[in-house]
Amino acid sequence: MALSPQEWSQMASVLQRMQNDGWFTYFADIHNREFNNIHGNDNFFPWHRRFLRNFEEVGQRYDPNFAVPFWDELRDSRNPAGSPVLSEYRVGGNGFGRCVRDGLQQGWTMAFPGPHCLVRSYDRGGQMQSWYSPEFIFSVMQRYNDMHGFRENIEFTLHGSVHLGVGGDMATLYSSNDFIFYLHHANLDRLWDQWQSWGHQWTMDGRNHAGSPIGLGSGLPHYGDPIGSTMQLGVNRMCFRYAGTWSRRRAGNSLALVSTPPLSNGADSAEAELEKLPLPILQKWFPALVNGSHGAAPVGAAAGTNTTRSTSGSMRHVGHFLVYPAPLTDAWVNMHRFDRRKVAKTMEEAREFVDVLNRAGYKSPY
Repeated sequence: MALSPQEWSQMASVLQRMQNDGWFTYFADIHNREFNNIHGNDNFFPWHRRFLRNFEEVGQRYDPNFAVPFWDELRDSRNPAGSPVLSEYRVGGNGFGRCVRDGLQQGWTMAFPGPHCLVRSYDRGGQMQSWYSPEFIFSVMQRYNDMHGFRENIEFTLHGSVHLGVGGDMATLYSSNDFIFYLHHANLDRLWDQWQSWGHQWTMDGRNHAGSPIGLGSGLPHYGDPIGSTMQLGVNRMCFRYAGTWSRRRAGNSLALVSTPPLSNGADSAEAELEKLPLPILQKWFPALVNGSHGAAPVGAAAGTNTTRSTSGSMRHVGHFLVYPAPLTDAWVNMHRFDRRKVAKTMEEAREFVDVLNRAGYKSPY
């Protein structure tokens, strides 16, 4: 949801007061200390939801209306550096001499891990490499029904590409120095919330950093709260929801839930174009569009018809072909102690996805 200039101004005031009182240092220290406990394992989503809520609760001490907004970064995935979110009137853009000189945190000196200017350093100089498309994330959300698979395929893709694209403090253990961290993780949390609504509300399988199984009763690193306490929004401590999602959930417009396209009807149009893809492509990459799960009607389903998909539809000739997303760097993989074979497989799959849809003639409105 877009914020008004007044809302951005109010948020900037709260953030400045939090910085003055040492809260950014506090949260950067927590994230740094717990880093290996909360990345590369299945504490990732519930822990960051709890961390975001902790940050938001502190902000509400200064202004009860304070809330962490999400950045629909998938909408900007083709040209991230051109996003209006990174303008001088919002969070600001690339560093000048690496130091951030505009936006909400302009001229800030961060205290953790030692005194330094807030640094941003885009991964392509004045630009950023492209991130993962809404269509790819839409596919991930359909293809994985377990937390472990879903988490890996978000953490290895969109999560890393945004951190690395922005660079600077965002590419370190103390990335929460940068307010972009909170916008980014709020969006990842929003995607998790939507995946939960597709029949995975209480899905919590997988393992922690030590390889031990975890579940709803497992305690979150640092906080000790049970994972189950984070699983449902609008309840108890998780007393928030993401604006603009609930009515569209009921409408079953799944791609619009992943990202809002530039045109008002773009997600509807994109989903209709995806449904024209050959059946083998749909079965592999978009199974929910074939079987009608997640609130979508099965491809070909209409009153008086059977559900055998026709391949007679032609692809439209407006929009853009998909582009390859930025891969994870060796340094990032090492920092997170990721399994290199799994990362390589995910990167290969992401490139295959682009090739398959481009060869089929699909063009994206994003």
